[in-house]
Amino acid sequence: MQIESKESNEPMLMIKTEDVHKSFGSLHILKGVNLEVHAGEVVCIIGPSGAGKSTYLHCLKHLENIDSGRIYIEEKLLFDNKKGVNQVKIKNTELAESLLEIGMVFQRFNLFPHKTVLDNIMLALINVRKISAEEARERARVLLDRVGLADKIDAWPGQLSGGQQQRVAIARALAMEPKIMLFDEPTSALDPELVGEVLAVMKSLAAAGMTMIVVSHEMGFTREVADKVVFMYGGIVLEEAPPAKIFTNPENDRTRQFLQSIL
Repeated sequence: MQIESKESNEPMLMIKTEDVHKSFGSLHILKGVNLEVHAGEVVCIIGPSGAGKSTYLHCLKHLENIDSGRIYIEEKLLFDNKKGVNQVKIKNTELAESLLEIGMVFQRFNLFPHKTVLDNIMLALINVRKISAEEARERARVLLDRVGLADKIDAWPGQLSGGQQQRVAIARALAMEPKIMLFDEPTSALDPELVGEVLAVMKSLAAAGMTMIVVSHEMGFTREVADKVVFMYGGIVLEEAPPAKIFTNPENDRTRQFLQSIL
């Protein structure tokens, strides 16, 4: 079901960033990133290493504090930063609730090795969402079945392949019932033969209407699933267009050079 904007019948703007900057010491990574993502849209971000793709996702999830710029989530201004200080007066609880609408899957799976697959998924549900253990267990079972791992519910992460661990990580993120999913190169740490099983889960999420931003080097997935492809270079969005346009007739020479080098 598509979420509509309060202002019109257009799909809601789930994420909007304006002139977002981020530096680490003297290293200026994001140099004014502007991007809009609507409800139900799958946006794939491509570009060379060092372009700022992963840093941008981390800033959206507030894992990194932006130096300047504005970030809107579900058309609500959450951050309007100047010199690293947020000018928006917002309660911490309200900010935390808005950020819970964003789920994230990382390159590394970040599962707790001393907890079972079931416990890995239940933990945040009980401690953050404050739902009962019984409800958390049932939600975990449903999601493990959804990602094809119903038979691994009592397994330990160390007993799983990399692809299986990443699917558990996706199930864990989905358990929090986010409205937006961020994927930061989710297949880059996997052996090639395991990539397909993770991409299949992501394709099913896209087909179900999940709003997604995916940083990926998987150009086949990007061609097939993306509604919009964003090419980042030098800390900015250099070009954005539907995949058919980006892959066949990019406007920017740097986009063309990048695609020729990897395809």
